[in-house]
Amino acid sequence: MAAVTTAAILLRAHPFSESSRVLRFYTRDLGLVGAIARGVRRGASRGRGAAGAFSEGVAVLAVRDNRDLQTLQEFAPAKLRFGLAQEFSRLAGASLAAELVLRHAGQEPHEELYRALSGGLDLLERVPSDAVTAELLALGWVIVQILGFEPELEACVACARPLEGGAMGWFDLEAGGVRGSCCRPPRGARRVGPLARKQLDRLLAGEAPPGLRGLRPHLSLLDDFTAFHMLGGRRLDSFRFLEPVDAGQQDAATED
Repeated sequence: MAAVTTAAILLRAHPFSESSRVLRFYTRDLGLVGAIARGVRRGASRGRGAAGAFSEGVAVLAVRDNRDLQTLQEFAPAKLRFGLAQEFSRLAGASLAAELVLRHAGQEPHEELYRALSGGLDLLERVPSDAVTAELLALGWVIVQILGFEPELEACVACARPLEGGAMGWFDLEAGGVRGSCCRPPRGARRVGPLARKQLDRLLAGEAPPGLRGLRPHLSLLDDFTAFHMLGGRRLDSFRFLEPVDAGQQDAATED
């Protein structure tokens, strides 16, 4: 058994026994880790408290090979991120990112993913309320990109011709990208204009475009894309709780 000290973000916790919990961390040095925290529920009942979901700090883990659950020796949170619980949209956005990592990230360390998750949670906690949806879209898409599922936005997914800057296209979900006007769109494809492609490109880079339009269609596209390409048809539960703040933007679809 080896003791490993690593930066860690707590993504989920649930009871294991009367006094213990199972914690799911994404760590900088070990990737996704499940750990038993013994006695933590008894400590919380005595007023000493316990770290909440999305807190980040340093974890000390007793690690044994070929075990699904390791033993947590210590977790010292440096960021508690209580602000995420002040608005439901912030909490739902953080939950969406956590779900995506829990379902698809493996046990191999990925420092870029760790940095993106940490920075994205920080932004979700502090941005103005009307920017929360754009930030969660940026965090969701950058996780998709880092995990290797980036959609094709530069060339037609049917014939590989470069997409002209001002041309209208269609998002072909099954093919995983945009089909240009050079090729017939499949049934049910969404119209995607040049502005929407630019916005998607920035979201994939982890940037939330100011004044992002079509929030509801953007959320729907991320939901459909992750379900089809990453989750075997299953959808992230958190999408059910997400609604754009500005209702006036909901129907300005990704056609621009």
